[in-house]
Amino acid sequence: MADITWADRIANLTKALGRKPTLQEMLDAAQVHQMTPAEIEAQRQSWVRGMTARCEHGELDFEQCPKCRAAHGQSAPQNGEGK
Repeated sequence: MADITWADRIANLTKALGRKPTLQEMLDAAQVHQMTPAEIEAQRQSWVRGMTARCEHGELDFEQCPKCRAAHGQSAPQNGEGK
């Protein structure tokens, strides 16, 4: 089976339906979709960026930064929480 990107799969589904697919139709398509090597690499890079990004204060990731947590009404992590 030839690799088909998610964008192509949704474009084909849209063409077949003659309208934009519903969320449920997209979820159904996702169950049979196998990511292409390019999609896997793009997702890997996105995950790495997300896991290595600093918060807006430049100190820690936003879940660990006391300023970020305070801004969202959360207390500092307790007993190893968030590690």
